[in-house]
Amino acid sequence: MDFALTDEQIAHRKEFFRVCSELENQKPASFVGFESIFEDDECWQFHRYCAKEYAKKGWLSLAWPAEYGGTGTMMDRVMFGEARGYHSAPGLDPFGVQMLAPTLLAAANEEVKKRFLPPIANAEIFWCELWSEPNAGSDLAALTCTAIKKGNEYILNGQKTWNSGAHKADWAFGVFKSDPNGRKHHNLTFLLFDMKTPGITIRPIPYMNGATIYNEVYLDDVHVPAENIVGQENGGWAVVNTLAGFERSALDEIMAMLRGLETLVEFCNQTKRNGQPLSRDPLVRNRLAQLACELEAARTLAYRIADLQNRGEMALMDASALKVFASEFGERFAFTATDILGPYGQVKHSKWAPLNGLWENMYHECFVFTISMGTNEIQRNIIAWYGLGLPRMK
Repeated sequence: MDFALTDEQIAHRKEFFRVCSELENQKPASFVGFESIFEDDECWQFHRYCAKEYAKKGWLSLAWPAEYGGTGTMMDRVMFGEARGYHSAPGLDPFGVQMLAPTLLAAANEEVKKRFLPPIANAEIFWCELWSEPNAGSDLAALTCTAIKKGNEYILNGQKTWNSGAHKADWAFGVFKSDPNGRKHHNLTFLLFDMKTPGITIRPIPYMNGATIYNEVYLDDVHVPAENIVGQENGGWAVVNTLAGFERSALDEIMAMLRGLETLVEFCNQTKRNGQPLSRDPLVRNRLAQLACELEAARTLAYRIADLQNRGEMALMDASALKVFASEFGERFAFTATDILGPYGQVKHSKWAPLNGLWENMYHECFVFTISMGTNEIQRNIIAWYGLGLPRMK
């Protein structure tokens, strides 16, 4: 791909970065990392405020077809993701804008598109994802949560788990077993529904650091209109695979790590140990250089994914490759940063906490990305089967 930007693209990129920089300066003090949006009401309201600001500029519908209110190009979407990631600016619903909207454009009927795309573009509805279950995570097709059609409705029953932001979301998308006797992968249906529907119970799953990001969601005779289906009945697995590719592109997270690397380098330049700056220590310099090289590789992979999406050529294994590399790099980054910061790197909510406790927070959370969106072990299988054509083990 051609990595050079046109003059117009350069101008757009500057505008994205300018707006996101201004929003960064308005962040609540408790906002540390993207997942802060789910942790308290102040951060959640700031997230919604930023979303409204983006919506006014048409930035939540970048690269959509014009007939659905789309503006800009795929490259604009890429540069907007860079700006948000670098400035840790919230406001883009990861489930509604990044995952569901492109999936609806690819797989939904016209009526569903016209109903659900405008509220996403206008920041009126925020979404959560109901996929995993206690015994169906990596092997999602083994799920047992049911959606049985009765008349013009589906009746949902079962339990979903590891549902990020479900306690804040307005609506949910999920996949359910619609034919209990059907063949695996051919018995699932993809549905959309209001989280205020009777029969839904949400229970938080706290992190080890006390933050509430994830939830369990219980569904007891939840009635969902049949018109809220995406794709075909019992054809939900194809929709799942479509959405998974959009879920794993990760450029905003990569740019957040770039900003983190810059702040870590600044810390090393300003902090002395044994009478000299940490940045003079050859071991520290070597570790920082290694992070910089790997980060640039991850960023290049993310650009490649965006280019493939733009040309309609992205395969499932392409997104899987980036997901594996970026998530495992995120772990190495958090471990290395915490090690360089020393004992103070384990402190938060204190004047002694370096960088406002950013790396203490990242150390606790970094493992999540190797598990969420499909574990890395499963991603390696996808790469082996679909990318390399290797046989499946029997």
